[in-house]
Amino acid sequence: MKRTKPQEWEFSLFYNTTKGLSNCHPQQTISLQRLFDIYQSPYLQDKSIELSTATDEEKEKIKAQLPYITYSGIYSYRNNESILQYNSNLLALDIDKLPTKQDAIDLQFHLSLQQGCIISCVSPRGKGVKAFFYLGCEIELKNHYHTLKENVSLIAQELGIVEWEKHIDTAQFVQCQALFIGWNKHSYFNLQAIPTEWKLGEVKKKEMSVSLPTRLKHTSIPHSIEQKRIYKYIDKITEKLEDLFFELNGNNRHPNIWRIGGIKNCLHYAPLMEGEIKQRLFNAVVGMYKDEQEAINVRAVISFNEIWKNTTQKENSILEQIIKEEEAKRKLEEEEKNKKRLTEQSIN
Repeated sequence: MKRTKPQEWEFSLFYNTTKGLSNCHPQQTISLQRLFDIYQSPYLQDKSIELSTATDEEKEKIKAQLPYITYSGIYSYRNNESILQYNSNLLALDIDKLPTKQDAIDLQFHLSLQQGCIISCVSPRGKGVKAFFYLGCEIELKNHYHTLKENVSLIAQELGIVEWEKHIDTAQFVQCQALFIGWNKHSYFNLQAIPTEWKLGEVKKKEMSVSLPTRLKHTSIPHSIEQKRIYKYIDKITEKLEDLFFELNGNNRHPNIWRIGGIKNCLHYAPLMEGEIKQRLFNAVVGMYKDEQEAINVRAVISFNEIWKNTTQKENSILEQIIKEEEAKRKLEEEEKNKKRLTEQSIN
């Protein structure tokens, strides 16, 4: 499951011009070399130049047309539980909101000179830098985020960027965090980098609410026709709400978060789906905003969590009808079996 050499690293690539960041279904798996190629593709150059001069309103629409990856590895669905392959010694840095474009250019060049640097690129808007480093140690999967967050000062010190430490976006340390791919002429790529000589400090494990990810844990497998119909219905109404959230903007966003309760209250019919559905809806809510930090700042995340926590289960007429129909079918099948058995007994 782990990949410890850059030549072995692989990523899930996500690309959906309609849903943008709210799309959580990967399109394909790519290698590091393929990632280099995409960074330098004509399409990405054109879109990145477009993004660099866009207004704030235009920015989100153009950004949705950019592909993004999960830097930490391969996923069947973009949530922590659905990881299939883990790049255990890859450090991804997103250093943003720098004072000037020249600061970003200087920082990008400085990082490219550091041992272990695989990628360093100025962002399309010109005031941020993204970088990948090949670490001389592995990051424990179950403690991924906390290990990196608690080591941010050490990382800044070892890379000689202490003055920019407060600009390191720790949200990028989230295991399944999206990393958008954008072109800039100030870029550096090195597939043959050697690992850093420095290592991350050990961090005490935090209590985790989920167990070690497995290939199928992100969704349960329905075994009966009744379960399949229930799962299909819940998946369909979730997708409709995801689409609605994607269309909302401005003052229409927050007042509609309550709608997640309409799905939460029927998940008792399919309890094994709850983790997946919650993650999908969370991603959709956050996707209405510029980024997760903005969603936190405007209390969208708090509203989501409160609604999810306080919503109680309710009876759903459509799901009840499905259960009744399938129960009637089972009774009919049982009666037919009994008739057949009695007929066979009478013959014998």
